Amino acid sequence: MATSKQVFSDKFIGIALLSLAGPLIWVVHFAVVYGVQHVACVALLNNADFWVATSIIVMTVVALLALLALIFKPDILQRLSRNRIQEERIIVFLSGVMRTLAFLSILGVLWSGISLFFLPACGSVT
Repeated sequence: MATSKQVFSDKFIGIALLSLAGPLIWVVHFAVVYGVQHVACVALLNNADFWVATSIIVMTVVALLALLALIFKPDILQRLSRNRIQEERIIVFLSGVMRTLAFLSILGVLWSGISLFFLPACGSVT
């Protein structure tokens, strides 16, 4: 009897990554916001405040739009898994997980984006 050595199919990995897209967007936003902030503060010195604030606002808006797209368009999973997953319950469950994680990630993105208004942009460098 021949068994398949491939445990997970490519479609399953795509579905799993799409279900976790919210936290992945949050992680990328967090890393880019603080990475850009520190690099800009060191490189630009006195002119950094404007550029840091602008870049944080732009990155936060982009991340929020991506997360809102996950919440309001959960049919992305259905298009990806059209032939792979037969049961409607699994698709509904994974869509709910994706939407819940995206909502929680919105809170994280807002938390790190709003810090711009309460903390000095380059306070730790100067």
